[in-house]
Amino acid sequence: MKKSNHHRRCTMILAGLALLLCFTVSPALAGPMRVAILPFEVNAEKDLSYLQQGILDMLGSRLAWQDKVEVINKAEVQSALGAPGNFEGESRALLIGGKLKADYVLFGSLTVFGDSVSIDSRMVDVSGQKPPLPFFVQTQGINEVIPQINQFATNINQTVFGRTVARPTVMAAPQSGAVTATPGQPPSQPYDPHMHPEKLMASGIQEGYEGTGGQGSAPNPAFVATGAGMGAGQNVGGFWKSRSFKDLITGIAVADVDGDKSNDVVVVTENQVSIHKMQNGQLVQSTEVQNTSSGTYISVDAGDINGNGIPEIFVSSLGAGRSNVNSFVLEYAGGNYKVLLKDETWYYRVVETVQGGTILLGQQQRAAEKSIFKGEIYEMNWEGGRLVPGARVLKGGKANVLGLTVADITDAGDRSVIAYSDWDRLRLYNSVTGEMTWEDGDRSGGNATYFELPPVDRGGPNYQYFPLRVRTTDIDKDGKPEILIARHDELSRNMLKDFRSFSKARIESLQWDGLGLVPVWKTRTFSGRTSDFTVGDFDNDGVDELVIAVVAKEGSIAFTTAKSSLIAFDLNPQ
Repeated sequence: MKKSNHHRRCTMILAGLALLLCFTVSPALAGPMRVAILPFEVNAEKDLSYLQQGILDMLGSRLAWQDKVEVINKAEVQSALGAPGNFEGESRALLIGGKLKADYVLFGSLTVFGDSVSIDSRMVDVSGQKPPLPFFVQTQGINEVIPQINQFATNINQTVFGRTVARPTVMAAPQSGAVTATPGQPPSQPYDPHMHPEKLMASGIQEGYEGTGGQGSAPNPAFVATGAGMGAGQNVGGFWKSRSFKDLITGIAVADVDGDKSNDVVVVTENQVSIHKMQNGQLVQSTEVQNTSSGTYISVDAGDINGNGIPEIFVSSLGAGRSNVNSFVLEYAGGNYKVLLKDETWYYRVVETVQGGTILLGQQQRAAEKSIFKGEIYEMNWEGGRLVPGARVLKGGKANVLGLTVADITDAGDRSVIAYSDWDRLRLYNSVTGEMTWEDGDRSGGNATYFELPPVDRGGPNYQYFPLRVRTTDIDKDGKPEILIARHDELSRNMLKDFRSFSKARIESLQWDGLGLVPVWKTRTFSGRTSDFTVGDFDNDGVDELVIAVVAKEGSIAFTTAKSSLIAFDLNPQ
Protein backbone atom coordinates (compact mmCIF):
# COMPACT_ATOMS: atom_id res chain seq x y z
CA MET A 1 0.00 0.00 0.00
CA LYS A 2 1.32 3.41 -0.90
CA LYS A 3 2.17 5.78 1.91
CA SER A 4 -0.30 8.41 0.66
CA ASN A 5 -3.17 5.88 0.82
CA HIS A 6 -2.12 4.88 4.29
CA HIS A 7 -2.13 8.52 5.36
CA ARG A 8 -5.61 9.09 3.94
CA ARG A 9 -6.94 6.02 5.76
CA CYS A 10 -5.36 7.17 9.02
CA THR A 11 -6.85 10.65 8.57
CA MET A 12 -10.35 9.14 8.04
CA ILE A 13 -9.98 6.99 11.15
CA LEU A 14 -8.82 9.98 13.19
CA ALA A 15 -11.73 12.06 11.88
CA GLY A 16 -14.09 9.31 12.98
CA LEU A 17 -12.53 9.17 16.44
CA ALA A 18 -12.70 12.95 16.75
CA LEU A 19 -16.37 12.90 15.66
CA LEU A 20 -17.13 10.17 18.18
CA LEU A 21 -15.58 12.29 20.91
CA CYS A 22 -17.75 15.22 19.83
CA PHE A 23 -20.95 13.14 19.83
CA THR A 24 -20.32 11.51 23.19
CA VAL A 25 -19.94 14.83 24.97
CA SER A 26 -22.08 17.17 22.85
CA PRO A 27 -25.03 18.86 24.59
CA ALA A 28 -28.57 17.86 23.79
CA LEU A 29 -29.40 21.24 22.34
CA ALA A 30 -27.28 22.50 19.46
CA GLY A 31 -25.30 25.59 20.41
CA PRO A 32 -22.95 27.79 18.43
CA MET A 33 -20.31 26.11 16.28
CA ARG A 34 -17.05 25.73 18.17
CA VAL A 35 -13.75 26.63 16.50
CA ALA A 36 -10.32 25.74 17.88
CA ILE A 37 -7.48 27.89 16.54
CA LEU A 38 -4.09 26.23 17.04
CA PRO A 39 -0.90 28.30 17.30
CA PHE A 40 0.73 28.56 13.87
CA GLU A 41 4.03 26.73 13.45
CA VAL A 42 6.68 29.38 12.75
CA ASN A 43 9.78 28.45 10.74
CA ALA A 44 12.18 31.37 10.95
CA GLU A 45 15.66 32.23 12.14
CA LYS A 46 14.35 35.13 14.26
CA ASP A 47 11.97 35.01 17.21
CA LEU A 48 8.52 35.77 15.78
CA SER A 49 6.46 34.77 18.81
CA TYR A 50 4.82 38.20 18.74
CA LEU A 51 3.56 37.50 15.24
CA GLN A 52 2.33 34.03 16.23
CA GLN A 53 0.33 35.63 19.03
CA GLY A 54 -0.97 38.36 16.73
CA ILE A 55 -2.29 35.77 14.26
CA LEU A 56 -4.18 33.98 17.04
CA ASP A 57 -5.73 37.22 18.26
CA MET A 58 -6.75 38.38 14.80
CA LEU A 59 -8.32 35.08 13.76
CA GLY A 60 -10.14 34.81 17.06
CA SER A 61 -11.66 38.28 16.81
CA ARG A 62 -12.58 37.89 13.12
CA LEU A 63 -14.27 34.48 13.44
CA ALA A 64 -16.20 34.96 16.69
CA TRP A 65 -19.93 35.50 15.94
CA GLN A 66 -22.39 35.96 18.77
CA ASP A 67 -24.67 32.94 19.26
CA LYS A 68 -23.35 31.31 16.07
CA VAL A 69 -19.57 30.83 16.26
CA GLU A 70 -17.66 30.32 19.50
CA VAL A 71 -13.86 30.54 19.37
CA ILE A 72 -12.47 28.29 22.08
CA ASN A 73 -10.31 30.30 24.45
CA LYS A 74 -6.54 30.05 24.14
CA ALA A 75 -5.99 28.55 27.59
CA GLU A 76 -8.31 25.63 26.82
CA VAL A 77 -6.59 25.06 23.47
CA GLN A 78 -3.16 25.22 25.10
CA SER A 79 -4.11 22.54 27.62
CA ALA A 80 -5.08 20.18 24.78
CA LEU A 81 -1.97 20.65 22.64
CA GLY A 82 -0.03 17.83 24.28
CA ALA A 83 -2.76 15.24 23.80
CA PRO A 84 -1.94 13.93 20.29
CA GLY A 85 1.56 12.78 21.22
CA ASN A 86 3.69 12.45 18.07
CA PHE A 87 0.92 13.03 15.50
CA GLU A 88 1.42 15.96 13.17
CA GLY A 89 -0.45 18.13 10.70
CA GLU A 90 -4.10 17.39 10.01
CA SER A 91 -4.07 14.20 12.11
CA ARG A 92 -2.91 16.19 15.12
CA ALA A 93 -5.50 18.91 14.49
CA LEU A 94 -8.34 16.36 14.31
CA LEU A 95 -7.36 14.74 17.61
CA ILE A 96 -7.10 18.11 19.35
CA GLY A 97 -10.45 19.14 17.89
CA GLY A 98 -12.08 15.97 19.19
CA LYS A 99 -10.75 16.53 22.69
CA LEU A 100 -11.99 20.14 22.66
CA LYS A 101 -15.44 19.16 21.33
CA ALA A 102 -14.77 21.51 18.41
CA ASP A 103 -16.68 21.54 15.14
CA TYR A 104 -13.73 23.05 13.26
CA VAL A 105 -9.99 23.32 13.79
CA LEU A 106 -7.83 25.99 12.16
CA PHE A 107 -4.09 25.38 11.97
CA GLY A 108 -1.18 26.40 9.79
CA SER A 109 2.43 27.41 9.41
CA LEU A 110 4.45 30.52 8.67
CA THR A 111 7.77 30.11 6.84
CA VAL A 112 10.18 33.04 6.58
CA PHE A 113 12.79 32.87 3.82
CA GLY A 114 14.84 36.05 3.81
CA ASP A 115 12.31 38.85 3.26
CA SER A 116 9.70 36.50 1.82
CA VAL A 117 7.03 34.78 3.89
CA SER A 118 4.76 31.89 2.96
CA ILE A 119 1.54 31.17 4.83
CA ASP A 120 0.07 27.67 4.60
CA SER A 121 -3.12 27.11 6.60
CA ARG A 122 -6.25 24.94 6.72
CA MET A 123 -9.70 25.07 8.25
CA VAL A 124 -10.74 21.45 8.93
CA ASP A 125 -14.19 20.05 9.67
CA VAL A 126 -13.67 17.70 12.63
CA SER A 127 -16.56 15.46 11.51
CA GLY A 128 -14.94 14.96 8.11
CA GLN A 129 -18.20 15.74 6.30
CA LYS A 130 -16.85 18.84 4.56
CA PRO A 131 -13.53 19.14 2.69
CA PRO A 132 -10.82 21.27 4.32
CA LEU A 133 -10.63 24.93 3.30
CA PRO A 134 -6.97 25.61 2.40
CA PHE A 135 -5.15 28.92 2.25
CA PHE A 136 -1.71 29.34 0.73
CA VAL A 137 -0.01 32.62 -0.15
CA GLN A 138 3.46 34.12 -0.34
CA THR A 139 4.18 37.68 0.69
CA GLN A 140 7.11 40.05 0.45
CA GLY A 141 7.77 41.28 3.96
CA ILE A 142 6.40 40.56 7.45
CA ASN A 143 4.10 43.57 7.23
CA GLU A 144 1.94 41.78 4.66
CA VAL A 145 1.22 38.77 6.90
CA ILE A 146 -1.61 40.31 8.92
CA PRO A 147 -3.56 41.56 5.85
CA GLN A 148 -3.34 38.09 4.34
CA ILE A 149 -4.55 36.45 7.58
CA ASN A 150 -7.42 38.92 7.54
CA GLN A 151 -8.18 37.73 3.99
CA PHE A 152 -8.29 34.10 5.14
CA ALA A 153 -10.66 34.99 7.99
CA THR A 154 -12.98 36.59 5.43
CA ASN A 155 -12.82 33.46 3.27
CA ILE A 156 -13.76 31.30 6.27
CA ASN A 157 -16.64 33.54 7.31
CA GLN A 158 -18.16 33.53 3.84
CA THR A 159 -17.46 29.93 2.82
CA VAL A 160 -17.82 27.98 6.07
CA PHE A 161 -20.23 30.05 8.13
CA GLY A 162 -22.22 31.80 5.38
CA ARG A 163 -21.50 35.13 7.02
CA THR A 164 -21.63 38.19 4.77
CA VAL A 165 -18.69 40.45 5.50
CA ALA A 166 -16.82 43.04 3.48
CA ARG A 167 -14.00 41.30 1.66
CA PRO A 168 -10.75 43.13 2.46
CA THR A 169 -8.63 44.38 -0.39
CA VAL A 170 -5.01 43.29 -0.18
CA MET A 171 -3.07 46.01 -1.93
CA ALA A 172 0.03 45.23 -3.91
CA ALA A 173 3.18 46.38 -2.20
CA PRO A 174 5.52 48.89 -3.86
CA GLN A 175 7.90 47.53 -6.46
CA SER A 176 10.60 47.11 -3.85
CA GLY A 177 8.48 44.45 -2.15
CA ALA A 178 5.76 43.00 -4.36
CA VAL A 179 3.13 40.60 -3.03
CA THR A 180 1.70 37.59 -4.80
CA ALA A 181 -1.92 37.54 -5.86
CA THR A 182 -4.26 36.50 -3.09
CA PRO A 183 -6.19 33.22 -3.28
CA GLY A 184 -9.72 33.17 -4.64
CA GLN A 185 -11.35 35.02 -7.51
CA PRO A 186 -11.43 38.83 -7.81
CA PRO A 187 -14.36 40.45 -5.96
CA SER A 188 -16.22 40.95 -9.24
CA GLN A 189 -16.40 37.17 -9.79
CA PRO A 190 -18.00 34.41 -7.69
CA TYR A 191 -15.74 33.32 -4.87
CA ASP A 192 -14.33 29.84 -5.31
CA PRO A 193 -12.79 28.44 -2.07
CA HIS A 194 -10.80 25.82 -3.97
CA MET A 195 -8.84 28.35 -6.03
CA HIS A 196 -5.54 28.64 -4.15
CA PRO A 197 -2.77 28.56 -6.78
CA GLU A 198 0.88 28.77 -5.78
CA LYS A 199 2.13 31.86 -7.57
CA LEU A 200 5.59 32.82 -8.76
CA MET A 201 6.59 35.90 -6.88
CA ALA A 202 6.63 39.16 -8.81
CA SER A 203 10.04 40.05 -7.39
CA GLY A 204 12.65 38.36 -5.29
CA ILE A 205 14.47 38.95 -2.06
CA GLN A 206 16.79 41.92 -2.45
CA GLU A 207 20.21 41.94 -0.92
CA GLY A 208 23.33 43.98 -1.50
CA TYR A 209 26.23 42.30 -3.24
CA GLU A 210 29.14 41.00 -1.24
CA GLY A 211 32.73 40.34 -2.08
CA THR A 212 35.59 42.48 -3.28
CA GLY A 213 36.60 41.00 -6.59
CA GLY A 214 35.21 42.12 -9.95
CA GLN A 215 31.71 43.29 -10.82
CA GLY A 216 29.92 40.21 -9.56
CA SER A 217 26.23 39.79 -10.19
CA ALA A 218 23.74 36.98 -9.68
CA PRO A 219 21.01 35.69 -12.01
CA ASN A 220 18.27 36.35 -9.46
CA PRO A 221 17.83 39.18 -6.94
CA ALA A 222 17.29 36.53 -4.27
CA PHE A 223 20.91 35.44 -4.70
CA VAL A 224 24.05 37.03 -3.28
CA ALA A 225 26.90 37.76 -5.67
CA THR A 226 30.29 36.83 -4.25
CA GLY A 227 32.56 38.78 -6.56
CA ALA A 228 33.87 36.26 -9.08
CA GLY A 229 31.81 37.92 -11.82
CA MET A 230 29.17 36.69 -14.23
CA GLY A 231 28.69 39.79 -16.33
CA ALA A 232 26.61 42.85 -15.58
CA GLY A 233 22.90 43.20 -16.27
CA GLN A 234 19.54 43.73 -14.72
CA ASN A 235 18.03 40.77 -12.93
CA VAL A 236 14.36 40.10 -12.51
CA GLY A 237 12.76 37.07 -10.99
CA GLY A 238 11.79 35.66 -7.65
CA PHE A 239 11.08 32.60 -5.61
CA TRP A 240 8.25 30.09 -5.73
CA LYS A 241 7.37 27.43 -3.18
CA SER A 242 5.17 24.37 -3.56
CA ARG A 243 2.78 23.05 -1.00
CA SER A 244 4.33 20.60 1.43
CA PHE A 245 4.73 16.93 0.56
CA LYS A 246 4.06 14.60 3.49
CA ASP A 247 6.97 12.49 2.32
CA LEU A 248 10.73 12.75 2.19
CA ILE A 249 11.70 13.89 -1.31
CA THR A 250 14.95 12.20 -2.32
CA GLY A 251 15.26 13.29 -5.94
CA ILE A 252 13.85 15.58 -8.62
CA ALA A 253 14.28 15.91 -12.39
CA VAL A 254 12.87 18.29 -15.02
CA ALA A 255 12.29 16.92 -18.53
CA ASP A 256 9.54 16.25 -21.06
CA VAL A 257 9.14 12.63 -20.01
CA ASP A 258 5.74 12.07 -21.66
CA GLY A 259 6.52 13.60 -25.06
CA ASP A 260 3.82 16.31 -24.97
CA LYS A 261 6.32 19.13 -25.75
CA SER A 262 6.19 20.57 -22.23
CA ASN A 263 8.46 19.83 -19.32
CA ASP A 264 7.38 17.65 -16.41
CA VAL A 265 8.69 17.55 -12.86
CA VAL A 266 9.64 14.04 -11.74
CA VAL A 267 9.51 13.74 -7.96
CA VAL A 268 10.89 10.70 -6.16
CA THR A 269 10.27 10.04 -2.50
CA GLU A 270 11.59 7.04 -0.58
CA ASN A 271 8.86 4.76 -1.98
CA GLN A 272 7.10 6.59 -4.79
CA VAL A 273 7.72 8.00 -8.27
CA SER A 274 5.29 10.70 -9.37
CA ILE A 275 5.05 13.00 -12.38
CA HIS A 276 3.88 16.59 -11.98
CA LYS A 277 3.05 19.52 -14.24
CA MET A 278 2.81 23.22 -13.54
CA GLN A 279 -0.71 24.55 -14.12
CA ASN A 280 -1.51 28.20 -13.40
CA GLY A 281 1.42 28.45 -11.03
CA GLN A 282 0.46 25.30 -9.13
CA LEU A 283 2.33 21.99 -9.12
CA VAL A 284 -0.24 19.32 -9.98
CA GLN A 285 0.41 15.58 -9.91
CA SER A 286 -0.49 14.00 -13.24
CA THR A 287 0.69 10.42 -12.64
CA GLU A 288 1.75 8.20 -9.79
CA VAL A 289 3.86 5.48 -11.38
CA GLN A 290 2.73 2.00 -10.35
CA ASN A 291 4.43 -1.42 -10.30
CA THR A 292 7.92 -0.14 -9.64
CA SER A 293 10.48 -2.04 -7.60
CA SER A 294 10.12 -2.18 -3.83
CA GLY A 295 12.87 -0.54 -1.85
CA THR A 296 14.13 2.88 -0.84
CA TYR A 297 14.44 5.27 -3.78
CA ILE A 298 17.45 7.55 -3.28
CA SER A 299 17.86 9.48 -6.54
CA VAL A 300 16.31 10.21 -9.93
CA ASP A 301 17.54 11.49 -13.29
CA ALA A 302 15.97 11.85 -16.73
CA GLY A 303 17.65 11.80 -20.13
CA ASP A 304 17.15 10.43 -23.62
CA ILE A 305 20.03 7.95 -23.69
CA ASN A 306 18.47 5.43 -26.11
CA GLY A 307 17.83 8.19 -28.66
CA ASN A 308 14.12 7.60 -29.29
CA GLY A 309 13.09 11.15 -28.38
CA ILE A 310 11.56 10.30 -24.98
CA PRO A 311 13.79 10.74 -21.89
CA GLU A 312 14.14 7.64 -19.76
CA ILE A 313 13.71 7.99 -15.99
CA PHE A 314 16.61 6.46 -14.03
CA VAL A 315 15.81 5.70 -10.38
CA SER A 316 18.66 4.62 -8.12
CA SER A 317 17.18 2.46 -5.39
CA LEU A 318 18.27 0.43 -2.37
CA GLY A 319 16.82 -2.94 -1.47
CA ALA A 320 15.63 -4.22 1.88
CA GLY A 321 17.83 -3.11 4.74
CA ARG A 322 19.59 -0.55 2.50
CA SER A 323 22.37 -3.09 1.97
CA ASN A 324 22.02 -3.76 -1.77
CA VAL A 325 21.10 -1.85 -4.94
CA ASN A 326 18.00 -2.60 -7.04
CA SER A 327 17.72 0.38 -9.40
CA PHE A 328 15.21 0.58 -12.26
CA VAL A 329 14.57 2.49 -15.48
CA LEU A 330 11.19 3.79 -16.73
CA GLU A 331 10.01 5.18 -20.05
CA TYR A 332 6.68 6.56 -21.25
CA ALA A 333 5.08 4.50 -24.02
CA GLY A 334 1.50 3.83 -25.07
CA GLY A 335 0.02 6.17 -22.50
CA ASN A 336 1.79 4.59 -19.50
CA TYR A 337 5.18 4.46 -17.84
CA LYS A 338 6.81 1.10 -18.61
CA VAL A 339 9.63 -0.54 -16.65
CA LEU A 340 12.52 -1.02 -19.08
CA LEU A 341 14.93 -2.46 -16.53
CA LYS A 342 14.60 -3.49 -12.90
CA ASP A 343 16.75 -4.96 -10.12
CA GLU A 344 19.86 -3.33 -11.59
CA THR A 345 22.90 -3.29 -9.30
CA TRP A 346 24.03 0.09 -10.68
CA TYR A 347 23.75 3.65 -9.42
CA TYR A 348 22.84 6.02 -12.27
CA ARG A 349 23.56 9.70 -12.88
CA VAL A 350 22.63 11.73 -15.98
CA VAL A 351 24.96 14.59 -16.93
CA GLU A 352 23.87 17.43 -19.24
CA THR A 353 26.95 18.84 -20.93
CA VAL A 354 27.41 22.55 -21.66
CA GLN A 355 27.54 21.67 -25.37
CA GLY A 356 24.00 20.27 -25.13
CA GLY A 357 24.77 16.58 -25.02
CA THR A 358 23.43 14.08 -22.51
CA ILE A 359 25.43 11.19 -21.08
CA LEU A 360 24.59 8.53 -18.52
CA LEU A 361 27.12 7.55 -15.89
CA GLY A 362 26.95 4.33 -13.89
CA GLN A 363 28.69 2.67 -10.97
CA GLN A 364 28.06 -0.88 -9.83
CA GLN A 365 27.53 -1.76 -6.20
CA ARG A 366 28.49 -5.36 -5.58
CA ALA A 367 27.15 -7.31 -2.63
CA ALA A 368 29.16 -7.22 0.60
CA GLU A 369 31.51 -4.49 -0.65
CA LYS A 370 32.78 -2.36 2.19
CA SER A 371 32.35 0.98 0.43
CA ILE A 372 29.93 2.77 -1.87
CA PHE A 373 32.98 4.41 -3.48
CA LYS A 374 34.77 1.26 -4.63
CA GLY A 375 33.28 0.63 -8.05
CA GLU A 376 34.71 2.13 -11.24
CA ILE A 377 32.56 4.76 -12.97
CA TYR A 378 31.62 4.34 -16.63
CA GLU A 379 29.63 5.97 -19.38
CA MET A 380 26.64 3.71 -19.91
CA ASN A 381 25.18 2.74 -23.31
CA TRP A 382 22.09 0.88 -24.48
CA GLU A 383 22.95 -2.39 -26.21
CA GLY A 384 20.39 -5.10 -26.94
CA GLY A 385 17.86 -3.63 -24.54
CA ARG A 386 20.36 -3.49 -21.68
CA LEU A 387 22.56 -0.78 -20.17
CA VAL A 388 26.21 -1.79 -20.46
CA PRO A 389 29.38 0.01 -19.39
CA GLY A 390 31.36 1.81 -22.08
CA ALA A 391 34.34 4.15 -21.60
CA ARG A 392 35.67 4.42 -18.07
CA VAL A 393 35.29 7.87 -16.53
CA LEU A 394 37.08 7.37 -13.20
CA LYS A 395 39.01 4.64 -11.44
CA GLY A 396 37.39 2.88 -8.51
CA GLY A 397 37.83 3.93 -4.92
CA LYS A 398 37.75 7.67 -5.59
CA ALA A 399 34.09 8.76 -5.78
CA ASN A 400 30.46 7.70 -5.82
CA VAL A 401 28.65 8.52 -9.05
CA LEU A 402 25.69 10.13 -7.25
CA GLY A 403 28.04 12.96 -6.22
CA LEU A 404 29.89 13.38 -9.50
CA THR A 405 29.75 15.26 -12.81
CA VAL A 406 32.09 15.83 -15.76
CA ALA A 407 32.93 19.03 -17.66
CA ASP A 408 35.75 20.96 -19.30
CA ILE A 409 35.95 23.51 -16.50
CA THR A 410 39.61 24.52 -16.94
CA ASP A 411 39.02 25.64 -20.57
CA ALA A 412 41.97 23.50 -21.63
CA GLY A 413 40.01 21.14 -23.86
CA ASP A 414 40.26 18.29 -21.34
CA ARG A 415 37.28 16.85 -19.52
CA SER A 416 37.60 16.97 -15.75
CA VAL A 417 35.73 14.90 -13.20
CA ILE A 418 34.22 16.95 -10.37
CA ALA A 419 33.29 14.71 -7.46
CA TYR A 420 32.90 14.50 -3.72
CA SER A 421 35.27 12.47 -1.61
CA ASP A 422 33.93 10.11 1.05
CA TRP A 423 34.35 13.01 3.50
CA ASP A 424 32.36 15.53 1.43
CA ARG A 425 35.26 17.50 0.00
CA LEU A 426 34.86 18.59 -3.60
CA ARG A 427 37.71 17.38 -5.81
CA LEU A 428 38.86 17.60 -9.43
CA TYR A 429 40.29 14.54 -11.16
CA ASN A 430 42.00 14.16 -14.49
CA SER A 431 39.64 11.86 -16.40
CA VAL A 432 42.54 10.18 -18.24
CA THR A 433 45.01 9.52 -15.43
CA GLY A 434 42.57 9.58 -12.52
CA GLU A 435 44.92 11.86 -10.60
CA MET A 436 43.45 14.47 -8.25
CA THR A 437 44.34 17.99 -9.43
CA TRP A 438 42.46 20.12 -6.87
CA GLU A 439 40.59 19.74 -3.58
CA ASP A 440 38.34 22.18 -1.75
CA GLY A 441 39.63 23.13 1.68
CA ASP A 442 36.10 23.18 3.10
CA ARG A 443 33.45 20.49 3.21
CA SER A 444 30.23 21.00 1.29
CA GLY A 445 27.33 18.90 0.06
CA GLY A 446 26.30 16.55 2.82
CA ASN A 447 23.46 14.04 2.65
CA ALA A 448 21.27 12.15 5.10
CA THR A 449 20.74 9.19 2.74
CA TYR A 450 22.91 6.21 3.63
CA PHE A 451 23.92 2.69 2.62
CA GLU A 452 24.26 0.05 5.33
CA LEU A 453 27.59 -1.70 4.99
CA PRO A 454 28.44 -5.06 6.57
CA PRO A 455 28.79 -4.54 10.34
CA VAL A 456 32.23 -4.07 11.81
CA ASP A 457 31.25 -3.79 15.46
CA ARG A 458 28.91 -6.29 17.03
CA GLY A 459 25.47 -4.76 17.47
CA GLY A 460 26.33 -1.40 15.91
CA PRO A 461 25.28 0.00 12.51
CA ASN A 462 27.81 0.72 9.82
CA TYR A 463 26.40 3.57 7.73
CA GLN A 464 28.09 5.20 4.78
CA TYR A 465 26.42 8.38 3.56
CA PHE A 466 25.96 9.12 -0.10
CA PRO A 467 27.39 12.36 -1.43
CA LEU A 468 24.98 15.04 -2.58
CA ARG A 469 24.55 15.83 -6.25
CA VAL A 470 26.96 18.10 -8.17
CA ARG A 471 25.47 19.78 -11.24
CA THR A 472 27.01 21.37 -14.30
CA THR A 473 25.14 24.20 -16.01
CA ASP A 474 25.72 27.30 -18.14
CA ILE A 475 23.26 29.89 -16.90
CA ASP A 476 24.85 32.89 -18.65
CA LYS A 477 25.30 30.96 -21.93
CA ASP A 478 28.97 31.92 -22.30
CA GLY A 479 30.08 28.36 -23.05
CA LYS A 480 31.87 28.05 -19.71
CA PRO A 481 30.41 25.59 -17.23
CA GLU A 482 29.30 26.60 -13.77
CA ILE A 483 29.30 24.05 -10.98
CA LEU A 484 26.32 24.01 -8.63
CA ILE A 485 26.70 22.54 -5.16
CA ALA A 486 24.84 22.68 -1.86
CA ARG A 487 26.30 23.67 1.48
CA HIS A 488 24.77 22.62 4.79
CA ASP A 489 25.13 23.56 8.43
CA GLU A 490 25.33 20.24 10.25
CA LEU A 491 24.19 20.08 13.87
CA SER A 492 26.69 17.35 14.76
CA ARG A 493 29.56 19.41 13.26
CA ASN A 494 30.67 16.35 11.28
CA MET A 495 31.86 14.66 14.45
CA LEU A 496 29.54 11.63 14.46
CA LYS A 497 30.11 8.87 11.91
CA ASP A 498 26.65 7.28 11.98
CA PHE A 499 24.50 10.35 12.60
CA ARG A 500 23.76 13.42 10.52
CA SER A 501 21.32 16.26 11.09
CA PHE A 502 21.25 19.41 8.98
CA SER A 503 19.72 22.70 10.11
CA LYS A 504 20.39 25.14 7.22
CA ALA A 505 21.31 24.99 3.56
CA ARG A 506 22.08 27.09 0.48
CA ILE A 507 23.04 26.51 -3.15
CA GLU A 508 26.30 27.94 -4.53
CA SER A 509 27.59 28.43 -8.06
CA LEU A 510 31.31 27.88 -8.62
CA GLN A 511 33.62 28.67 -11.55
CA TRP A 512 37.24 27.91 -12.33
CA ASP A 513 39.54 30.94 -11.88
CA GLY A 514 42.78 29.28 -12.98
CA LEU A 515 43.73 28.04 -9.53
CA GLY A 516 40.56 26.41 -8.25
CA LEU A 517 36.79 26.54 -8.08
CA VAL A 518 35.60 29.79 -6.51
CA PRO A 519 32.08 30.95 -5.57
CA VAL A 520 30.24 33.24 -8.00
CA TRP A 521 26.87 33.55 -6.27
CA LYS A 522 24.83 31.81 -3.62
CA THR A 523 21.20 31.63 -2.64
CA ARG A 524 20.04 32.91 0.68
CA THR A 525 20.35 30.39 3.51
CA PHE A 526 17.13 28.51 4.27
CA SER A 527 16.03 26.18 7.06
CA GLY A 528 16.16 22.42 6.60
CA ARG A 529 18.34 20.50 4.19
CA THR A 530 18.61 20.13 0.44
CA SER A 531 18.04 16.59 -0.79
CA ASP A 532 18.37 17.42 -4.51
CA PHE A 533 18.35 20.32 -6.96
CA THR A 534 18.19 20.85 -10.70
CA VAL A 535 18.13 23.56 -13.37
CA GLY A 536 15.40 23.55 -16.01
CA ASP A 537 12.31 25.30 -17.32
CA PHE A 538 9.97 23.52 -14.92
CA ASP A 539 7.05 25.91 -15.48
CA ASN A 540 7.44 26.12 -19.28
CA ASP A 541 7.71 29.92 -19.36
CA GLY A 542 10.83 29.97 -21.53
CA VAL A 543 13.15 30.78 -18.61
CA ASP A 544 15.18 28.22 -16.69
CA GLU A 545 14.73 27.94 -12.94
CA LEU A 546 16.85 26.62 -10.12
CA VAL A 547 14.57 24.04 -8.47
CA ILE A 548 15.48 22.77 -5.00
CA ALA A 549 14.00 19.96 -2.92
CA VAL A 550 13.97 21.07 0.73
CA VAL A 551 13.42 18.64 3.60
CA ALA A 552 11.96 20.36 6.67
CA LYS A 553 11.26 17.17 8.66
CA GLU A 554 12.87 13.78 8.18
CA GLY A 555 10.01 11.71 9.63
CA SER A 556 12.53 9.23 11.02
CA ILE A 557 11.02 9.20 14.52
CA ALA A 558 8.08 6.88 15.20
CA PHE A 559 4.64 8.42 14.59
CA THR A 560 6.12 11.50 12.89
CA THR A 561 5.56 12.51 9.28
CA ALA A 562 8.22 13.69 6.88
CA LYS A 563 7.76 17.13 5.35
CA SER A 564 9.34 18.32 2.10
CA SER A 565 8.69 20.98 -0.50
CA LEU A 566 10.09 22.37 -3.72
CA ILE A 567 11.30 25.92 -4.09
CA ALA A 568 12.30 27.54 -7.37
CA PHE A 569 14.12 30.67 -8.51
CA ASP A 570 13.98 32.25 -11.95
CA LEU A 571 17.40 32.44 -13.60
CA ASN A 572 17.70 35.58 -15.70
CA PRO A 573 21.32 36.28 -16.62
CA GLN A 574 20.57 39.19 -19.00
